[in-house]
Amino acid sequence: MVYRKRLPVVIFILLLLTVPVSGEENPAATGLAFLKLGAGARAVGMGETFTSLADDPSAVYWNPAGLAIISGAHLLFTHNEWLQDIRHEFLAVNFHIGKNAFGIGLMTSSVSGIERRVAPTAEPLGEFGAHDVMLGISYARKLKPSLSVGATAKFLYQKIYIEESSGVALDLGLRYQTHLPGLYAGAALQNFGYTSKLKTEAPKLPQTARIGIAYQLDAEQLQGKLIFAADVVQIFESTAHLNLGAEYDLKNLFQLRLGYQTGYQDKGIHAGFGVGFLRYRLDYAFVPFSAGLGNTHRIAFGIKL
Repeated sequence: MVYRKRLPVVIFILLLLTVPVSGEENPAATGLAFLKLGAGARAVGMGETFTSLADDPSAVYWNPAGLAIISGAHLLFTHNEWLQDIRHEFLAVNFHIGKNAFGIGLMTSSVSGIERRVAPTAEPLGEFGAHDVMLGISYARKLKPSLSVGATAKFLYQKIYIEESSGVALDLGLRYQTHLPGLYAGAALQNFGYTSKLKTEAPKLPQTARIGIAYQLDAEQLQGKLIFAADVVQIFESTAHLNLGAEYDLKNLFQLRLGYQTGYQDKGIHAGFGVGFLRYRLDYAFVPFSAGLGNTHRIAFGIKL
């Protein structure tokens, strides 16, 4: 009986260890790159190891099954100062109706001041912008106390100069609380859908598979708790990445976070912190990039409704 209870855990760990992790990134393999930028500051500070945790409104992005385990309703807003003056925003809310859990998420990305040219010239003909939008509606439910499932339906829109494209996509997820205290597992499929043509060709969605585990350890000597997490992320027609993360939580008042991602040419280390007071939370994540690209800063504000 003990071995039967541990079987799901063993399967998740074996999958996590056997998925090949590529050392070469191919960002040009797919379009709508803003869908790969992540959501929330806590998850990013932990190296984007949130598939098995997914316990705040950003579950709309990471794993919709996590919405079923969140107690009460919450609102989360994240602002991300990305590279090359790209502004990336995320707003999400979760709530319950009976035994059913719901989430709504809005993600936008925009950049302006792109020089317009049709031939090599000293001065550009003008400037234009690019805009991306994702609106997601999620549903989740507990099938039993230890297992929850969820789905997110997405509407997508992209505009570059005067060219436009729209589409729909679906995410599916599950989250499992194992029989070993403090050990969780999760899996998600993301961005499976269709987009219309952007001028002559339809952007290819960054279809992604995620699988992860997380272990929470009560650390009485440290007056808090420790969380260790790992995700394998496979971007179809591109690369696979192993993400590692950790969080120290001091009595739900202050958190320190650290993460690392493999398989990227220009980034690896992630870091962040969080503070909480009554119904409010403030989280920050920092991701440095090499090759002179600069650093990114992400700040999130959450409130329990």
